[in-house]
Amino acid sequence: MEKELNQLNRGIYELNKRMGVMISLLLRLVPRGGSELSLKEQVRMLDSFGIRPVDIADILGRTAGHVNKELVGIRKGRKQKNEKE
Repeated sequence: MEKELNQLNRGIYELNKRMGVMISLLLRLVPRGGSELSLKEQVRMLDSFGIRPVDIADILGRTAGHVNKELVGIRKGRKQKNEKE
């Protein structure tokens, strides 16, 4: 039973890893006014899908600290926009 559970966990880990690669590749293909999505736009999009910052970092090949910094800026911008309205 434990061996089967370990195999299942490894399978889920590998699937998650491959999905991250696929998401990363798809993000690079999304045209945005004739140019690639900026890192901030990629982080915003992945965050809107409910992906955790640590997973966003893995997908984008950045550190979790870098992604968190981007998310702080994104959320700060949203807050300022809401306050103006």
